[in-house]
Amino acid sequence: MFDYTQVRARFNRAHRSYDQYAVVQQEAGRRLSERFDLLKLEPKRILDLGAGTGQMTRALQARYPKATVIALDLAEEMLGTVPKAGRWIKRRRVVCADMHRLPFAGASFDIVISNFAIQWSHDLGLLLAEVARVLTPGGVLSFTTLGPDSLQECRRAWSIVDSGRHIHGFLDMHDVGDALVGACLSDPVLDQERLTVHYPDARSLLQELRGVGVGNTLFDRAAGLTGRQKWQAFLGALEGQREPAGVPLTYEVVYGLAWGAGISPMAMELAIKP
Repeated sequence: MFDYTQVRARFNRAHRSYDQYAVVQQEAGRRLSERFDLLKLEPKRILDLGAGTGQMTRALQARYPKATVIALDLAEEMLGTVPKAGRWIKRRRVVCADMHRLPFAGASFDIVISNFAIQWSHDLGLLLAEVARVLTPGGVLSFTTLGPDSLQECRRAWSIVDSGRHIHGFLDMHDVGDALVGACLSDPVLDQERLTVHYPDARSLLQELRGVGVGNTLFDRAAGLTGRQKWQAFLGALEGQREPAGVPLTYEVVYGLAWGAGISPMAMELAIKP
């Protein structure tokens, strides 16, 4: 379980630095956007789920200029950086809300897109059921998330220092696929790739993670500050993984695509109630 008060606070603090440090997120977003080249769609309404500073909002608005794109995020400061849009009166089309409780009517969106957000879900089945509910029949969900090999260098370094939980776990691609099917989303397609970034030193690596709002927000994280001795040991363990190009950090990026079937687990539950 995530402490969403902490998640929200971290991303709010990172709203000014996010675009400076979000190199991997931006690259994954570009690759996600390019996948729409293969889809013949004429959407009227698009939801950017976990929009952050609005990279995918801008990309989808440019691709489908006649569509209304809504940016949703938990962190209101992030949404303040989303650009204004509109043909006559320009305004921000943003909603600050929990992605597990979407404040929209059923069949509201022809596209739901999400880049590097659903790994923050404590209940992927519930999240995808909400997506299935708001998607139109034949609408598309397209997303990226993180697989279990992501941030493995940080996980390895902490394992040398102590036995506490410092790094979030990430679902395997096959578990994500099962969750898509369980949410009544049709014809799911998933693939993954690894992106590795190298840094001049461990402190630069951690500065980038902090710059995009990443931190330990698990409810069972250790209370209080990490002592200086442990922190130095952690930095040393990161440096110990140095490669010729620098200190590495791995991201296992999972890409997913599925289609709205016009039903959702919630609708089915209501239908079978006496």
